[in-house]
Amino acid sequence: MNVCSETHSPAARKTRVGIKTLLLATLATVLAMPTASAHKTFLASDHSVWEAGSTVEVSLTSALEFPDIQFGPAQDRIAFTSVTVGNTTINDLAFEETETALNVSFQPDEIGFSVIAMSAHPRSGEISPEDVAAYFDEIGADEDVRTAFEALPGSPAMMRSYTKHTKLFLCVATCDTGRDAAARPVGQTLEFVAGSAGPRSFAILRNGEPVAGQSVEIYGTEGNHSTAVSDALGDIHIEASFAGTILLSAVWITLPDQPNGTYHSDQATLSVTLP
Repeated sequence: MNVCSETHSPAARKTRVGIKTLLLATLATVLAMPTASAHKTFLASDHSVWEAGSTVEVSLTSALEFPDIQFGPAQDRIAFTSVTVGNTTINDLAFEETETALNVSFQPDEIGFSVIAMSAHPRSGEISPEDVAAYFDEIGADEDVRTAFEALPGSPAMMRSYTKHTKLFLCVATCDTGRDAAARPVGQTLEFVAGSAGPRSFAILRNGEPVAGQSVEIYGTEGNHSTAVSDALGDIHIEASFAGTILLSAVWITLPDQPNGTYHSDQATLSVTLP
């Protein structure tokens, strides 16, 4: 893994909807009814390497397409934030809410590799019967999950909940100091870390343990997309065709004890710049 190339990240390619009422209506529709084209929640930065002494700014956003910057959560939606630079924890953080992103800024005294992680509070709601299939498509539910729900009598609504976890790798002045932080979990229920098979490998962890056989979506800034499946160590390998800023995304579904219970999904993303 190498985030030392000066490739501009998604924040440099911000998109805005011109008519505010259209933006709000679109957001309300997406929150009320899932679609086959899932929103991607991720952290973005203008630079993969920031100058020493500068104020680092990252943006938490959600968009239909990576790397667009479209919808920003309120600060009170965030349950967990962790920022380290060169293995030093940064506690002095400033937050700014905008329509398109929740901006987080800090001025580190240290230099080195930086890991920024945020998790939202869980959200829950009801999916209407006609939208259940689209929701299962969105979260990547397997055939067993679908079959169990479809076997329920009548046409019930589905109770669902979800939690979003996101992470960003960048550097301040140098990527050498504190690089081992990339491989350490920060405590999110579902998260990506640096893998064990070289700079283009990443591992998916659940509660700090590797997840084998997990489907991982890989997105590039030019619209390129691929799917990988984690091996026995939870690792996936990023093909050389992906360069610059990429987004890794995975969803873990926790099934209810009964098919008519609440289906919970943890959704994890990692933004990282590769050579």
